Amino acid sequence: MEAIVDSIPEQLFLDLRVSAVRNRTARLNLVEPWATEYCTAVLEKRYGDAIFARYNIAGQAVDGVYSEWNITVYDMIMSDAQEYAQDHPELFADALQIYNNTNSTDTRRDIIEGLKKITFDYPLSLPA
Repeated sequence: MEAIVDSIPEQLFLDLRVSAVRNRTARLNLVEPWATEYCTAVLEKRYGDAIFARYNIAGQAVDGVYSEWNITVYDMIMSDAQEYAQDHPELFADALQIYNNTNSTDTRRDIIEGLKKITFDYPLSLPA
């Protein structure tokens, strides 16, 4: 478990170490309940929940919307995913492989399913 706490699951969407969030050493303002939810979700391998928490962790989104840009958290995640898939296809493929092991208790599986629908040019074999 210590290895999980001190490492990042992947570097695109889940780029904060659980230990840095818990110890408040991450280089951004951390907002509750999202900081705790991020840590718990990563440790429980609920990756959709973890991604959603990561996108809320700095407090810029309220009620699932970034009002400054008039975009939902989900749509922001998908927009970033398009960029990551285009600019960093190998890292995006690695992230998708990790997300295949998402815990069945993940309440934001819609995020994982949305990420799997992103098209990009990289050889990858994912179960349907």
